[in-house]
Amino acid sequence: MSKAAGTVLAAWMLETRVSSPAEHLCVHVIPRDLSAVEGEDGPALHLMAPPNAEPRIKESASVVVVDATDAPSPNGAFDVLEEAVRGYPGVLVVGAVTGSCSALVWVRVQPPSVWQPVGYTVHVHTKGGQPEFYASALYGWMRWWLENLDQSALPAGCPPSVLLPRPPQMVEMVMAETSTQLSIRHTERVPDRPFEIHDPQDPLYR
Repeated sequence: MSKAAGTVLAAWMLETRVSSPAEHLCVHVIPRDLSAVEGEDGPALHLMAPPNAEPRIKESASVVVVDATDAPSPNGAFDVLEEAVRGYPGVLVVGAVTGSCSALVWVRVQPPSVWQPVGYTVHVHTKGGQPEFYASALYGWMRWWLENLDQSALPAGCPPSVLLPRPPQMVEMVMAETSTQLSIRHTERVPDRPFEIHDPQDPLYR
C-alpha cells in the first residue's frame, strides 16, 4: 500500500432510508447514537467504522472508510482501498476518500464467507463534500435493492447479492436536510504499461 490507511472519522451508527422520486433515487443517511438500543421494530442500522477502531466495532461494521487523499496517482488510492477490503473480509462496503468531494467505493457482491472478496468499484464525486458518507449512501442503496428483489425466482442457495447491479449514475444523498447529488461511475485501475523494447539501431523499433 502506498500510504497507511488513516482515520476519516470516529465510528457512527447510521440509519439509511430510501425513497424513489420521479427524478432519481434518494438515500437519507441519518447518524444515530452509538449507544442507543433499538427495538425489534426500530429502523435498520449499520455501523460505519474507520480501520483503526477497536476490535468489537470493526467486527460489527458493515462499512469501513479509509483515507486515500495523499495516495500517489494513478493507482495509489486503489492500493489503499484494496488493502482495506482484504483486511476486513466481513465488511460489505469499503470507501476510500480521495478528495474533499470524491471517493472510491467498493461494493461486495459475494457473501463474506467467500475466501476471495468479490465486488466492484465505483468512483463517486459531488460538489457538496462529505465524502466519508458516500460509502454509507451506497450501502443504503444496496440494502434497499436487495430488500426489494423478488427472491422467489432464485435457485435454492443462490445468494441474492450476486445479482446486485451497479448503482444508478445519480443518487441523491440527504443528511440533516442537506441534499447532495452523488455522481457515480464504474472505475478500474489504470493498466500498467507493458514493457517496451526500444533499440535505436533496429529499424523495427524506431
